[in-house]
Amino acid sequence: MVLGVVAAALFCVGFTCQAEVAVHSEVRDGVTLRWFEEMVPMKDGTKLYTYGVLPPEGEKCAIVFARNPYVQEKRVDMAAYALSQRKALKRGYAYVEQHVRGTGMSEGDWVAYVAERDDGLATLEWIRRLPHYNGEIFLTGGSYCASVHWSYLGTNPHDVKGAVLTVQDVKRYNIHYRNGHYKSALHGNWVVQGYKKKNKNLKRDPSVEFTDLPLKGFSERRLGEYVADLEETWRHPRPEDEWWRTPGTAGAEYRRALLDSTMPVMMITGFYDIYTEGIFDMWRELPPERRAKCALVVDALDHSGRRRKGVDANSPVFFPGGSRHDDVAVDSAFDWFDWCRGKGGLKYARPGETRWYSLWNNEWRSAPEMTDAPGTLSLAFTPGMHLAVAPIPPSTKAVEFEYDPSSPPSFPGSGCLGFGGMREQPEPGFRDDVVSFVSGPFVKRFDVRGRMRLSLAVSSDCDDTAFFVRVSIRKQDGKWYTLRDDIKSISWDTPEYKPGTEAMVSYILSDHAFAIEKGDCLRVDIAGANVSGFIPHTNFKGPFAEQAKSRTATNSVFPGRCMLTIPVEK
Repeated sequence: MVLGVVAAALFCVGFTCQAEVAVHSEVRDGVTLRWFEEMVPMKDGTKLYTYGVLPPEGEKCAIVFARNPYVQEKRVDMAAYALSQRKALKRGYAYVEQHVRGTGMSEGDWVAYVAERDDGLATLEWIRRLPHYNGEIFLTGGSYCASVHWSYLGTNPHDVKGAVLTVQDVKRYNIHYRNGHYKSALHGNWVVQGYKKKNKNLKRDPSVEFTDLPLKGFSERRLGEYVADLEETWRHPRPEDEWWRTPGTAGAEYRRALLDSTMPVMMITGFYDIYTEGIFDMWRELPPERRAKCALVVDALDHSGRRRKGVDANSPVFFPGGSRHDDVAVDSAFDWFDWCRGKGGLKYARPGETRWYSLWNNEWRSAPEMTDAPGTLSLAFTPGMHLAVAPIPPSTKAVEFEYDPSSPPSFPGSGCLGFGGMREQPEPGFRDDVVSFVSGPFVKRFDVRGRMRLSLAVSSDCDDTAFFVRVSIRKQDGKWYTLRDDIKSISWDTPEYKPGTEAMVSYILSDHAFAIEKGDCLRVDIAGANVSGFIPHTNFKGPFAEQAKSRTATNSVFPGRCMLTIPVEK
């Protein structure tokens, strides 16, 4: 083994100065590994831990750029890292990776989204001065590691030739809310865990919960100071609020990133990802000429890209391989980057098209856009569907349940609005405050594609309350699995709701593709909350963050006027 460090000289070619980096090298098994580690200064002087591998001395290559806040506060084992990057180098790519400001070994405070645009652009400028830079940069990352790139993508850096960005929506409203209900288990908990996480001076109080009333002032109580990314967003629960079109906390600079950029982008998501619907919307907004340079791949997995515990590893719920990190389901990032350079073809992704995996059909399908199937299957909520401990009421009568915000129900997993993905569900009637409607076994097979719709006829003795809904399917193994869920309050569609009167609450569920097989059953659960995903409704009308108390609601569902509509192939 030979170990060496060589400092690269600083010189200028035209107006571009080469970066001065300490090049480290080590020989393992006859292979020379080369890498660098640097603390790269940003505009404000904050230094970010940045590292990467290098090709053989004197060679230039394309550079893949990644930024990550989910890192340990210690230096990377660079020899092991360089060894792991040999495949990339053989394909003509060298990685440059960076710990996001205020995380890992980087200086500063991490406040989500705030500095990513400036830090990303500053680091791109630094990358251009690396000795092995060949004029081509490619971007990669998933979730927040994709957001760091979405932040500046619309500026169209001249040498960014392509990107693979996974499981991340650009519309900040979708990250915070669903129909005005705050995603405490998604964005809320994430902010609490990450906010200035290296700052030891903040007076944090982990006993403070999102369910404590009033919610207003939560950030000072929990994190020791006012946090705009929480408190400001609670003042704007509706997506049409003009505030969501301002830069900064509201994220307006992200909204048009895909529309305004020109480089080819492959997006990857899953039917059980937390941002599925928003990513589909991003694709649908693209004009044909922009879409032709991009691709959307939708697998059957959740945000982590893995099967969830409790799901049979041999189940056909997920495609073979079980992870989007396997090259079974989607082309690797290198394949996309090669295609962007005109140097290779693609096995799975199709530029200009959406490619999705249809559950229980167990096959990949493609179209320019995944639209609703042309046929319609409508299921009315008849009394015979009602599986409750109490006697089944006539169809003209209401099915009542109480919703107590101090003891709200919780559901395992998520139908794509939160973490957890597809999970096995408890049997119908698992709580007195959850009403379940179950279909009989299907006598034929249906191929579902698109957005299911659900309409509920309901009433409440409060001037406002919420109705959480979950659609599940029972497969041949006898287990119930999540398909989709949603949440809405009566006042969302009926602002002047009067207690005791009937109102309609309508849901458009997120995109999905799956097969209902002969013998399967569908089920709709209705409850007042899902505390594993959302802040419970207090049953009072008005700004939710200002509610200082809650009360129990007696809510009713009128089965004969409820309907689940499913788009199916004819």
